[in-house]
Amino acid sequence: MSHPAYGAPVTPVLADPRVAPVEDNLMEFLRVTASNPSFGTEGAADLHTWHTTVPHPVFNGIAGARFAPGEELRRTREVLAAYVGRGLPFLWWGSPSTMTAEIADVLVAAGMLRDETPGMHRVLDGPVPMAPPGPGVRIHVVGPECHAATARVMTEGFGFPAELAGPIVEMMAPFDAAHLLTVLATVDGQPVACGTAWLTGRTAGLYNITTLEAARGRGIGYAVTATLLEMARDRGCTEAILHATEMGRPVYERLGFEEVCRMPMFVWVPQL
Repeated sequence: MSHPAYGAPVTPVLADPRVAPVEDNLMEFLRVTASNPSFGTEGAADLHTWHTTVPHPVFNGIAGARFAPGEELRRTREVLAAYVGRGLPFLWWGSPSTMTAEIADVLVAAGMLRDETPGMHRVLDGPVPMAPPGPGVRIHVVGPECHAATARVMTEGFGFPAELAGPIVEMMAPFDAAHLLTVLATVDGQPVACGTAWLTGRTAGLYNITTLEAARGRGIGYAVTATLLEMARDRGCTEAILHATEMGRPVYERLGFEEVCRMPMFVWVPQL
């Protein structure tokens, strides 16, 4: 396993080799997020950081921390102090090979709330089982020209404030369209679901899959996910990964995904 932003490859001991692509694709996704020229960054070589003036944790984050031996706790406290000092909500993204019990203790002691999501993996070794969605549903492969429509679906589908649609479009700017696949589903011409796949080598990472509440239960999320998998396989990907919500997990398991790890995440929100 290698992390190009850090220089030398790192080879942590992981029991399941499928964990590495789950980690690597996410960290590359977050590295590109942090590279956005309109975002601020700590500029450190041992982690990815980004911060904005948007008061939402998605827009202020820390990921992929690989601190030098003996420096873990000092650096954790140092980075935390900078983010807490801004007074804006932020996320600390962890992974099995980057999160230690000691670092987790420092984060929790600073008032961060811990959560975990299932890291899931699927081999792309054959046709993806397709299931046609209900009547009136169409699945569209779209590009940057539809980022605004995609962002509106994301904000409503994930329960974000509507005013975050603009910042989400800005956040998507540095992603190379040649490696970012985007699907938008419509019902009678109105966007109701979306999803993206971020391609790194032979791995497709599925992100931002959501369906508006009024359109759920019609197989649209399944169709969006299956379409992304087919597109990734056609591009030469041999495996797919994602980080599931409990709501979406049954759909992903029907599509052949298996949980291979738990991905820790910590969020800090200022006390009012």
